[in-house]
Amino acid sequence: MRKRHWKDRKNRKCPDCRKVIYYTRKDSFDRAVGNNTVCKSCAQSDRKLAMETIEKMKQPKTVEHKKKISHSVQKWWDDKREIDWQRLDHSN
Repeated sequence: MRKRHWKDRKNRKCPDCRKVIYYTRKDSFDRAVGNNTVCKSCAQSDRKLAMETIEKMKQPKTVEHKKKISHSVQKWWDDKREIDWQRLDHSN
């Protein structure tokens, strides 16, 4: 499939920060104009978390939480090993 050449590449300004956004495909440009989309940096900064959530994520994990993680990882490996053994038994 040949890439269509689009001589007059379009660009537009982000509606939030006025940064220029460049488009190489006309359909992408038309869709962005129709949806009034913002640039990548504005889209990323729009993902806001509550301050309490951010503070909670900064806290180190408790010993109990670490033990639960360790137990779940160990269980996953045990299950995987069991499935592999079952496959070997059925193939023989």
